[in-house]
Amino acid sequence: MCVALYPQLSQNVYQGWGYICEIISGSCLRYGWVPIQGNMTQSDKRRSVIAHIRRSRRPLLVSHSNPDPDSLGSVIGLADVFTALGAAPVVAVHKPDTVDDVLAKIPGLSQIVPLTKNLLESPPDARGFDAVFALDTATPELLGVDDEIREALLAVRPVINIDHHVTNSFYGNVNYVVDAAAAAEVVWTLVADLRVSLSVEGAIALQAGLVADTLGFQTRDTRPRTLRAAAALLDIGGETSGVARQVLSSRTYEASRLLGAALAAAEHTADGRLIWTTVTAEMASDVGLAVGEAQGIPHALQDIADVVIAAVFYESDPGNTRVSLRSHGPRIDHVAAEFGGGGHALAAGASVEGGVRKVSEQVVSRLKEVLLIQG
Repeated sequence: MCVALYPQLSQNVYQGWGYICEIISGSCLRYGWVPIQGNMTQSDKRRSVIAHIRRSRRPLLVSHSNPDPDSLGSVIGLADVFTALGAAPVVAVHKPDTVDDVLAKIPGLSQIVPLTKNLLESPPDARGFDAVFALDTATPELLGVDDEIREALLAVRPVINIDHHVTNSFYGNVNYVVDAAAAAEVVWTLVADLRVSLSVEGAIALQAGLVADTLGFQTRDTRPRTLRAAAALLDIGGETSGVARQVLSSRTYEASRLLGAALAAAEHTADGRLIWTTVTAEMASDVGLAVGEAQGIPHALQDIADVVIAAVFYESDPGNTRVSLRSHGPRIDHVAAEFGGGGHALAAGASVEGGVRKVSEQVVSRLKEVLLIQG
């Protein structure tokens, strides 16, 4: 329900009316008002997201920069849902041309366009966007665009924030943040509720996200619901082999050489519980790659015997370092948050101003403290 039209109704009444109330709130959104969220339950939020999906005719679907299988699979899978409902979705990410050859195997990738100011001001076919759906993106800053583009994007109403990261900043008009193994899993639950027919390509895209984010269904976040989603996608044609396997474990020859260089440069504490390495622009250039094309390094470090926490520091720019953290035990999301990032309890990251050497020293120092506390 909309405050501007119905100030006399309480928040509880709004929640109780459920789906019907969400439809009414849609008309408010079109006139620039935002529905009350207050103490909405997850069920309320799910109904709201479903109502917005059914209502939107020209949605813009976005996800974080430096896309991974889950972010790509989620936006492509949801775009498939919109298409099945007769809508005309547009999918955009920052610099989609940086997607490597392995991720390019995910079907539907060709529909992704750059997230730019021009896209927002002059959308395809001159059809304005009636909603923004942000997937797998814990904060707006992770979209990777400048302030002007980000503000213009968030000015579109409504903004529907669909995610599975505990560090999500709840920046949307509706924030559906679910404790799940992957954003693709969250999207699948919406598909099941909507009762739409997903295409084989959409199922493959979502399965790629599921397989990759769970490391082949091995993470602690993998639950019966995750496996049920995988089974349902498999029934449609979303095989766990093929594309899903490739995005999890395949890498280019050049990326394999860079992985070897990163492993050779790795350092660790005396007990071997903490291990870290750096990937510099020079290391990447030596094998004919950009730093952003590195693949599989955090997981390779994490697979080393006795390792509890692994960290990789990427020299993304001369004055900026991208940090990737993995843990088998203690939570490390709070460490990422201290450096302006976030993520999951056992898999997190951040983009930090500063050279790779300085940033690595600071983060490694904090990670040593984490292990010391754990004992």
